Amino acid sequence: MTLRRRSVRPAWAISIGAGLAVVGFVGAAQWNSSIDRQQFTTSAQQVLSAQVVELEEEQGTLRNEIAEAEAEVQRFQEESTTSSETLSRLNDQLTAARLATGLTALHGPGVIVEIADSQRVVPPGENPASFIVLVDDLRDIVSALWASGAEAVAVNGERLVATSSIYAVGASVLVNTAFLSPPFRIEAIGSDGLQDRFLAHDAFTGRVGQRIEFFGLEFATAAADDLQLPAFVGNTRFRWAVPSEDAT
Repeated sequence: MTLRRRSVRPAWAISIGAGLAVVGFVGAAQWNSSIDRQQFTTSAQQVLSAQVVELEEEQGTLRNEIAEAEAEVQRFQEESTTSSETLSRLNDQLTAARLATGLTALHGPGVIVEIADSQRVVPPGENPASFIVLVDDLRDIVSALWASGAEAVAVNGERLVATSSIYAVGASVLVNTAFLSPPFRIEAIGSDGLQDRFLAHDAFTGRVGQRIEFFGLEFATAAADDLQLPAFVGNTRFRWAVPSEDAT
């Protein structure tokens, strides 16, 4: 009978084989794990990169919005400053216009002129009107004051302006819209020496000066350090006069 020989592997060969199998398995697992990790890392980096780009774009948008907001604030500040300067300039012009038209109360140095009817007994045959203050007397006095450099004039508290009128209504004198009667107190604001210039002016020394002397009209003047003149009260509206086309 023929016997077949059976090969027997040593124990150490089996151990080595098993060890190699384990090493191979571990290596394969590590390789697969490395591939997965690399894929995960690459995917995470892509996500983060996209987020970074998105955040950078958002930050850029915010910067632009901030720059626009700052520019808007700057514009508002400049407009506010310009508006304030314009308003201040307009207020100055309005103040000057009101001052020039007599719509502002004033004070300053000047002269006081008082005139009243004569206390003399009217001689027989004389005209009694010669011994009372006439409307022309007031006009001459006011004209002399203006011509002597007065900047503002008031008669019995009625401020005179460009549209003022002085005329007789019966026994009274109408100034602006007020009926006045003697004694008359004329106040004028002007530079130093206004009183002397007024008394020496032809508009005063002529007719009214002679009437004061001849008929004894009561008359007095005095310089004043600080007169208080009221603002004009009345209508300053023009109905028919309009600015010329070439007016600037």
